[in-house]
Amino acid sequence: MIDSTAGGGRAAEGPVFGPRIGVGREAEVYAWGADAVVKLYRDGFDGHRAEAAALAALAGHRVAPDLVEVVEREGRPGLVLERVAGADMLDVLRRRPWQVRSLARVLAETHLAVHEVAAPADLPDVRQVLAARLGDASLSRELRGFALRLLDGLPSGDRLCHGDYHPGNVMVSGERVSVIDWPNAARGVPESDHARAVLLLQWADALPAGGLVSRGFVAAGRSMLTRGYALAYADGADRPLRDLEHWLVVHAAARLSEGVPEERARLLDWLVRALHAFEA
Repeated sequence: MIDSTAGGGRAAEGPVFGPRIGVGREAEVYAWGADAVVKLYRDGFDGHRAEAAALAALAGHRVAPDLVEVVEREGRPGLVLERVAGADMLDVLRRRPWQVRSLARVLAETHLAVHEVAAPADLPDVRQVLAARLGDASLSRELRGFALRLLDGLPSGDRLCHGDYHPGNVMVSGERVSVIDWPNAARGVPESDHARAVLLLQWADALPAGGLVSRGFVAAGRSMLTRGYALAYADGADRPLRDLEHWLVVHAAARLSEGVPEERARLLDWLVRALHAFEA
């Protein structure tokens, strides 16, 4: 590990921390020389361990930035990453919404490529991650018990799962596509990671209204992207997808632990209807 100076100057060796170019809930991103960035994690967040493990496993697969090295600044861990050119897929969709079908296919093909990679053994099991989130979610006893029963019957796996796969975490630059932001990486079956992606495409703010003509167009674009991604993923998978509806229910319930107010009513309504359908 390379220690940088507390004042933001030159590290013991190597490039200088450059200007800040991105801010997120868990980390800040700074320029690091001409061809790299450093993702500096905030105090209290330890996703750098999972991210580093995932990127190491992905080395050579050309579907994620290369991990260059690990650094530290004032006790905060950071990952120096290859600087990926281009724009995230959300931005491409805003500027070229007529490409939604082809982008949905790229989104699916890239996710399938991720799932071909074996996960490092030290990554958490996605079932354990979901169980913890269900424990934290604001749910009735009935809905929590329903989700936990479904989770108990779902399998573990050894594939690399991103944990937060959506167009905002997929960078597009010419022919290259790179998946970024891996602090939620886990190991599991591909269906779990796929279900989380479908949930985000369908329910989360994955297609902000500012880039499209009207609210109706946003809804249509979201539907086309979700359906196109789901069909292309199923078509490209090496076996039929199993337990997808169960995974969707569990992820919807676990999503409530993230406290997104705009989603709560819709997710709860969907979960209640799913409970009644499974009991029928």
